[in-house]
Amino acid sequence: MWLFSRNKDLLWLFIPVWLTWGLCFLMPESVLAKDLPLWGWVLVVLGIDVSHVWSTIYRTYTDRQEFQNHRWLLILTPPLVFLAVFGIAQGVSNGMFWRMMAYLALYHFIKQQYGFLMLYRAKSGQRNEKGWDSFVIYLSMLWPVLFWHLDSGRNFNWFAENDFLRASLSNDLISTISWVGNSLYWMIIGSWVGYNLWKKASFGKILWTVTTALNWWLGIVYFNSDVAFSLTNVIAHGIPYMTLVFYYQERKGNLNNSPQPIKKVAVQIGLMLLGIFVLAFGEEYLWDLWLNRNKQAFFGAILSYPMEAIQNPIYQSLALALLSIPQVSHYVIDGFIWKKSPKNPYLPKVFSSR
Repeated sequence: MWLFSRNKDLLWLFIPVWLTWGLCFLMPESVLAKDLPLWGWVLVVLGIDVSHVWSTIYRTYTDRQEFQNHRWLLILTPPLVFLAVFGIAQGVSNGMFWRMMAYLALYHFIKQQYGFLMLYRAKSGQRNEKGWDSFVIYLSMLWPVLFWHLDSGRNFNWFAENDFLRASLSNDLISTISWVGNSLYWMIIGSWVGYNLWKKASFGKILWTVTTALNWWLGIVYFNSDVAFSLTNVIAHGIPYMTLVFYYQERKGNLNNSPQPIKKVAVQIGLMLLGIFVLAFGEEYLWDLWLNRNKQAFFGAILSYPMEAIQNPIYQSLALALLSIPQVSHYVIDGFIWKKSPKNPYLPKVFSSR
């Protein structure tokens, strides 16, 4: 219970995101106007985004009981993902491949925010207002994403250049849409907040929804910056997910045994973080070794490049499919391991009201 007890969810789920906003506001325009620097990529993308994907293994493959509960899902997903990605890579252009991956990632990110909202609802024992709660949490993300699609002047992408479809609208029309859309957006969210405060609803639920809305709006609509988008997008997704995995494993262990000392828990978390970072490092090194060759300034200072980048189209597709397994499998497996079902008997116990 240690991670979330006594409002420690503020420390692990909210404060990192709020600090990110403060950092973006403090950055000079000259920094925000540039692409994410290499050191920023190492800290944010490698250290958080790619690492959080690998944290799923502690919830699944390294837990004997969880592995048995999801045996066929965990055995079949990686090879099926490999075959599917290889087939897609062979059948579509490189640009279309990354467009499909971007929309898949977007769906995953949106569903995670919704899932956390449902956890806060469940922990508070709330049984009504689910429809309005769902509408507002989806609105908090979908309006900024819609604006991104309408404004071709956004200076950032998800994975690759032009991975999202963009409309070609005039600046005057974009300004009008922005004003109307933003006004309705904040009016609806403000009304929802006011109603929930009046009903004395779960404060965690309110805080999660408002933080989600501000984070997506600031990262996509307000700051037209690759640096700001990368920071707000990755930190608000990766840190809460890793916290969720660590919390689940720790609380599940406490249900079967006596609570562990805080020092032992801290050591376990440190070892998990080190393990997923090593795996993430290895994955990204292989991306750069086999395909990308745009992070040699980092990886080349640590490891050698014993081969040339792959040029054969079939071998490129094979490498792409192999390296996509962790990320896409994470998307697929996540759709099952956090749902209330007989295969997840500990979920109600772990996230029950205290």
